[in-house]
Amino acid sequence: MIDSARNMTSIARSGIVSFALLTLVSGTIHAQESLSGVAPLSEPRFLEALPPPVSLMPEASRDPLSRQGTSQIVPEGMISVRQLDELSSDSIGLVDGFTGGLPVDLWAGTSKELVDLLLPKLPRQVKSVATRDLAKRLLLSVARPPKPSLTEDVFVDITAIVPSAIGFTPDSAMASDALDADLVQSQFESLALLERRLTQLAAMGDWTSVGAMIALVPQSSVTDGIRILAADLALVEGRVDQVCIDATESLSFSNEPYWQKVFAFCQLRDGNVASAFLTLDLLRETGVDDAAFFWVAELMAGNRPITPSGLDRLSPLQLAMLRHAGRPFPAQLVRDGDSTLLRVLATAEPLYVAAEDEAEDVVAERVRQGLDLRLEAAERAVELGALSPDVLRALYRAEGVVDAENAAALEQAAGGGVVTGNQKDAETLDSELDLRSIPVATALDRARLFILAEQQIIPTARAEVISRAIDFARNDRGRNGPDVAALGLIFAPLIMEIAPTGDLAWFAGNAARALIAAGEVEAGTNWLQLSQAYARTSIEASDVAAAMWPTERQLRPSMTNRFTPLRFKRWEESRPPGLVAANKTLVLSTLTALGESVASADWMSLMDRRVSGSINMPAPQIWSGLALAAEEGRLGETVLLALIALDDDGPSGSSPIVLARVISALMTVGLEQDARRIAVEASLIQGL
Repeated sequence: MIDSARNMTSIARSGIVSFALLTLVSGTIHAQESLSGVAPLSEPRFLEALPPPVSLMPEASRDPLSRQGTSQIVPEGMISVRQLDELSSDSIGLVDGFTGGLPVDLWAGTSKELVDLLLPKLPRQVKSVATRDLAKRLLLSVARPPKPSLTEDVFVDITAIVPSAIGFTPDSAMASDALDADLVQSQFESLALLERRLTQLAAMGDWTSVGAMIALVPQSSVTDGIRILAADLALVEGRVDQVCIDATESLSFSNEPYWQKVFAFCQLRDGNVASAFLTLDLLRETGVDDAAFFWVAELMAGNRPITPSGLDRLSPLQLAMLRHAGRPFPAQLVRDGDSTLLRVLATAEPLYVAAEDEAEDVVAERVRQGLDLRLEAAERAVELGALSPDVLRALYRAEGVVDAENAAALEQAAGGGVVTGNQKDAETLDSELDLRSIPVATALDRARLFILAEQQIIPTARAEVISRAIDFARNDRGRNGPDVAALGLIFAPLIMEIAPTGDLAWFAGNAARALIAAGEVEAGTNWLQLSQAYARTSIEASDVAAAMWPTERQLRPSMTNRFTPLRFKRWEESRPPGLVAANKTLVLSTLTALGESVASADWMSLMDRRVSGSINMPAPQIWSGLALAAEEGRLGETVLLALIALDDDGPSGSSPIVLARVISALMTVGLEQDARRIAVEASLIQGL
């Protein structure tokens, strides 16, 4: 009993102390009472002298029905209360409407079911800089997830079938309950929008964004799919040790066969071949059917298995295994490789196989082919947005150095000396080397040309070398090498070091083409303005201004005045006769879609022209859905359908009909800048 009493006394004292602390704070802040006479808190017996607690609620407001209790600080009706939206990892993003992304309500009006259907249809091997940037903004923007569509019961009007049923009314309560049940069920179905976005970014080869997005995902929202994507990212970046650790941990709680495959890879890498084959046998027994994986595992074990038929791509895990096997990548994969394969190949050591008894010159040729293959893969990876241009430029400098051997090759092609120093001006450059004779056909040739341009410190000399590369890309149109946009990404730093001055008016066209196609619109516009400024006093500047007129119109929203027939005619005269009709169709189609005042008379010369060949058109549901989504202002849905309509070919590979529909739709939902970039890129890649 004594112990119980003591405990009760202790509890009571604790309650008094806690109450006193709260009262002390309340009295100090709100009552403004003097507490100078209060004894220290270590003397509990004096706490009884504290003044009574002061109520924080005004007297008049205690009666909820009293009008006099209404706050005079905030007018009545100015505060609304609503339930906070549920937080979702699907909303995670790297950009928002204030930092270059799309608005937070971009999915408003679009159902989750439609997004689930359309996201996997997005193009993956996107060469177009403009459409790739738009796709990344769509996938990386912070946005409210789309809501599931409600499934409503359709009640048949049975009075039209059974007249005696007049007066019958469906049980509204029953219908409401069924509808609520469907809604609750749909809320439990995981949208997994975040995982879908990450998968699409990975398919595009944008592993940098994948890593940045995964870093933002709360641990509670990490799924098996996201863990696998994180492991794939580490494999692409060469962090194999970390992946092996993660695989060992994941096997303890996950039944996903992926981790068993990784475990087998780690065993093979560590030389535990017998253990690895036990793991491989276990995978086969559990029904895993992955011919490419088992083929690469055999290669790592030192065997010579037959390459599986129909092999068209390798996963990041299989690529990492092939790289550790030290075997060259299959030719068909390199030729038609996806962006991830190209990135891995570009960042790996050159792979080649040479027999011990092969002659020195044969081995040297194999090494050269390996270097050229790596450079070609790096160029294509940059073109697809899977590799930073900085990495390619570093490879150019490492493998395309204009040394004595390389200079001899250029000298033989040019019939003269090679400018390998950086003190030569353009005149000396022209006298020593005919730039038109410099080979540009292979990746190694382009690496040497880049080094040659970088070595020139005289602006005119550098411009001459860069123009050689751009002219090749304009004529080739991306068939045998990088297109104008990719070359712009590669040469942009060198071009931007050259100031637009009057003596370089002849270079303004190529400089503007490369920079604008690469997304450096402001820098490219400066070169356009240079050609216009000197058009009256320089024939070269006048020719450049005439040739670049469509780009000028497509770029500038402020140009609402109708273009003059004279300028249109001058532009037509600047084009090769065999390309005028096709180029004119493209220009007029894009200008019309951008809202320019194009008259029927402007189309007159094309009216009797027959369309040669077939035209690739989107599926009817994509074609019609794009128009409907734009008209009804569904932004995210419009962007999705526009990207699907353009497909992997992008603006330059789409017909003017499709291009005009896409541009018009983007203009309708307020994405004018994106619409203009797509129109300009289509023209520039086509050689305009």
